[in-house]
Amino acid sequence: MGPPALSALTTSADSGQAEAINDPGLWRIIAAIAAIDATWLRLSGLQISVSPVMGTGFLALIAFGVVYSTVKPDRHLASFAATSARLAAFNVVAIVLSYLVASVHFPLVDDTLAATDRALGFDWLAFFDWTKTSNPTIGWALDLIYDTIVIQVLVLLVALGATGRAKRAREFSRLFAVTLLLIIPLSMLLPAEGAWAHYGVARLTSAYYLPDFYAIRSGAMHIIDLGHVTGIVQFPSFHAALGLILILSARGTFLFIPYLALNIVMIASALTAGGHYLTDVIIGLAMVPATILILRAGAETQKGLRIPLRDTGAIGDSSVSV
Repeated sequence: MGPPALSALTTSADSGQAEAINDPGLWRIIAAIAAIDATWLRLSGLQISVSPVMGTGFLALIAFGVVYSTVKPDRHLASFAATSARLAAFNVVAIVLSYLVASVHFPLVDDTLAATDRALGFDWLAFFDWTKTSNPTIGWALDLIYDTIVIQVLVLLVALGATGRAKRAREFSRLFAVTLLLIIPLSMLLPAEGAWAHYGVARLTSAYYLPDFYAIRSGAMHIIDLGHVTGIVQFPSFHAALGLILILSARGTFLFIPYLALNIVMIASALTAGGHYLTDVIIGLAMVPATILILRAGAETQKGLRIPLRDTGAIGDSSVSV
């Protein structure tokens, strides 16, 4: 079940719509990951620091949902608040888990990833030089597009909420969560510092994730500061995966064409603006159809147990092909 405040959303929708808005299944996943995080933190001696701004923001989302589900019922705004709240909660527990698995300190696989790129005929360093040195305007544009990911998610959630697509919003949050849950264990088993560090060009970039990546792996980090965490997972690329998820989730809306164009470029920008190998990007993209298969298998299991599916037309429904 979701938080008590969000359970009030059922008052403004029928049972199927209410489940799409609340998505108790994802809340159970969030609770399970939080339990794993808490146990791991206790055993490892690591601590987390939560900024007041984050806590206040999350409570504001809960309050927003309560207002527009009970005081001034509005299914669209309630859906936006509920989806935003569960994504915010999932992000917190998932990013803590990504730091914890990085602390395991398995051997880096950068040599293998770079060799795989070369076997595919891709010269990462030449592409980096072309965008950053020979054509700095292109490099700047790729950096800018790479950083649109958070804004794109927010715009998508607003659009889905405003158009009454609660089931599509649930579909997006499930794709987001399950894909990342596939990627995080792989990042533990096959950690990578990334192409920026491997090719010695980090000084020419923001190198935004490297300090935390090195600190958590070396044991120098004792407190995971949630106010300053960043995406430290390089392999597979979740940025690339999320670009594809955004395209799929925007289908049938006015956002589809702009999101298709923008995210094709954004996925490519992960190579230079995110320091990813081409192999990172390819495997990251492959995680999305793998997630779809998992969701469909779950839907088929529900059918076998005679549990009615309320997600008709969603990616998790086996009647839909992507």
